[in-house]
Amino acid sequence: MIHHFTVGDLSCAVISDGQPRPPWEPPLAEFFTPATGVPERELSAAAAGRTTLTCGYNCVAVATGAGTAVIDAGLGRGFTGYGPALAPLYGRLADGLAEAGLAAWETAAVVFTHLHEDHTRGALAAFPTASGFAHAAEVAYWKEATSLPDVRRRPALDAIAAFGDRLREVEYGEEILPHVHTVDAAGHTPGHTAILLRSRGERLLCVGDSFYDPLQLAHPAWRTPWDHDAERSVRSRRRLLAWAADENVPVHAYHLPFPGLGRVERWGDAFAWRPGL
Repeated sequence: MIHHFTVGDLSCAVISDGQPRPPWEPPLAEFFTPATGVPERELSAAAAGRTTLTCGYNCVAVATGAGTAVIDAGLGRGFTGYGPALAPLYGRLADGLAEAGLAAWETAAVVFTHLHEDHTRGALAAFPTASGFAHAAEVAYWKEATSLPDVRRRPALDAIAAFGDRLREVEYGEEILPHVHTVDAAGHTPGHTAILLRSRGERLLCVGDSFYDPLQLAHPAWRTPWDHDAERSVRSRRRLLAWAADENVPVHAYHLPFPGLGRVERWGDAFAWRPGL
């Protein structure tokens, strides 16, 4: 699945690495749990009969003055961590790039919002000459988190090793490529980074895993088991949503249904998602 669009003078495309359909959509109750502050009764009432989450893996390709950059790289081919039945549903990014007229080996840069496996595995062997970009705090955390189980830490270390000296550690507030800026979105992981595309007065804010489902806009305090710093993730989410709503900044959300593009509107003290640009 490919969706072409522009941001000012930037030619962009959302390219899906995969999106499970029913009956393979994951349960909402795995994302929003009592342990993360979402009682079952509250989730049931808010979901209004919906029991699953449509979890897309929406990568963005953008033509910059320094070459094509890919923002997050999906799970890649051959991933079996969600079970063998789901393995064929992932790993579509390389084919999508080719269909869009972009060879993966010609990609100039891969920009990671963070180093969880569903954002990095697709880049391990697909981009042999590309530069990588990840926040310095993100790289440092995974290198130093020796107390974590290897199964959690290994994907990040594999990505760091795969890029080697082609991996640039960045900070917030940088223009890392022409028209490509880093924005503080920490909390989900220590160096979680939103990416702002800006050209000729137009913008797109790529928020990574700042939220997984529109329910988190209506309930911005809801957290997930994968948030490293729960309180900071809530603060970041509220700040980014308020910015997008108040300045009408279009948003790309990595895990929303393809293509994950939309606008944020204020809804009392919370927010609402409006698909489409």
